[in-house]
Amino acid sequence: MKSKNYWKERMNKKNMFIILISCVFSIMWASSSHLPKIDLKDLKNKRQSLAKYYDAGPLLLNFWNLACEPCKKEMKELDKIYLKYRDKGFEYVSINIDSPRSMAKVKSFVKSQKYSFTVLSDPKASLFRKMGGKVMPFVIIADSSGTIMSRHVG
Repeated sequence: MKSKNYWKERMNKKNMFIILISCVFSIMWASSSHLPKIDLKDLKNKRQSLAKYYDAGPLLLNFWNLACEPCKKEMKELDKIYLKYRDKGFEYVSINIDSPRSMAKVKSFVKSQKYSFTVLSDPKASLFRKMGGKVMPFVIIADSSGTIMSRHVG
């Protein structure tokens, strides 16, 4: 029969191994976290390369849908920031994840708000999920190479 100290030491080693592996994977994920090369459609149904928006400088992406009231409030504030800093190379792209059936409502909403930023559509929320999104509002900031510098939920 094994002593209590044996099991205690064994569990500590196992826990340390799990923590170490978790840290390594999170560091690897964070350091290699990059925006994918992807095309999304704009509200005029034209394909736009995401890469073209971060070429000149930093890019802020926010993911939203019509049912997310905090997202809509956030977009008003982000539009103000975009207007202030766009001449300095800052780019802001809003990505809607509503279904294709809701696109008429999305277009109407965006038009009524008179936003100055670009709105793209991710109707299957594939980019949202790929970037680690689970809850909205979800914001990503990337540098001019597409490397993700920050993510923010809520």
